[in-house]
Amino acid sequence: MKLYAAIVAVGVLLSASLSASQFGTGFAVNPKGYFVTCHHVIKNAGNILIHTPDGPVPAQIIALDPANDLAILKIAKWDGRYLGLISAGEVGYSSEVTAAGFPDPTVLGINPKISKGHVNALSGVRDDPRFLQVSAPVQPGNSGGPLISSTGRVVGVVAAGLNSMDRIAQGGYLPQSVNYAIKTDLIFPILKNASVKVPRFLTKTNGHQKQVSRALGAIVLVEGLEPGKTRSIMTHPASSQKTATRSQFPTLQPVATSAPWVFPDSHARPLRAQELKALPPEGLWRARNEIYLRRGFFFTSAQGHQFAKQFGIQYQPRTPSVAAVQETMTPIEVANLQLIHAFEVQAAR
Repeated sequence: MKLYAAIVAVGVLLSASLSASQFGTGFAVNPKGYFVTCHHVIKNAGNILIHTPDGPVPAQIIALDPANDLAILKIAKWDGRYLGLISAGEVGYSSEVTAAGFPDPTVLGINPKISKGHVNALSGVRDDPRFLQVSAPVQPGNSGGPLISSTGRVVGVVAAGLNSMDRIAQGGYLPQSVNYAIKTDLIFPILKNASVKVPRFLTKTNGHQKQVSRALGAIVLVEGLEPGKTRSIMTHPASSQKTATRSQFPTLQPVATSAPWVFPDSHARPLRAQELKALPPEGLWRARNEIYLRRGFFFTSAQGHQFAKQFGIQYQPRTPSVAAVQETMTPIEVANLQLIHAFEVQAAR
């Protein structure tokens, strides 16, 4: 079973598109500037940028393995830091693991982040043996990042999370930290076929802080640009010597706060259970659909048409595809939809 055959149940961890860019994470596997990432991070990209401490630089594709969702990239100049690879057999059930990457960089920034968890299973969706299931929290943008064992060596490549929207609709439940990493065993053949040498890395790194420091020094933000685009949309704070001002930080533009919005800021903040608890079923329905409306969903039902007309020029329909709209949503919006749906299910009982 290929990764994309299970896409209904599993969602790859791509960032929502912003100015035709998509983001993921990569990590160096040798000192000469070779990086591993996920194929879906650079799929359909016309140009690829790797964000180094000195700024974004163009990357060359060395090898691709779409069936296993892996890619090897190279940049001309790198400072030599890298992570060691070891067979995923080093970890077992309940083994501690650390994920390092750049979750949702358009909102959370381009400084690297880490998260810790455990190995929950030694296989993926429908027992796919190519994957590890882990509890380490990951977000869009973490794709392609390393999953690191307690010895400080890479045992997997963060690739996907259980599709929350699908599980709500088909299974009636919200997944809790169900994420997947491609086992490192699949990386070795690609590197060998591409004649990329992987240094022997037998030294174990004892101490969590040392592991974190090593990981943060070897990971990079990977940006895929559409054909014809060559410049990054991200700003590197380190490239400017000026003191940061409030205007340098991204702001969320609020929509009109008057009716008919139930939550005019549900795109910008997590909703609270107390707020939803006070709403009748119709209010929950409106709260859910206004998130879709804000993202340009084209309502085709009579009820949806009537609902959308109340928003006047604020309603700018673009697509009737639920999946296409969901792909543009931020993690905050997805979490709010999940919470609203849970209250709708409860109200229907």
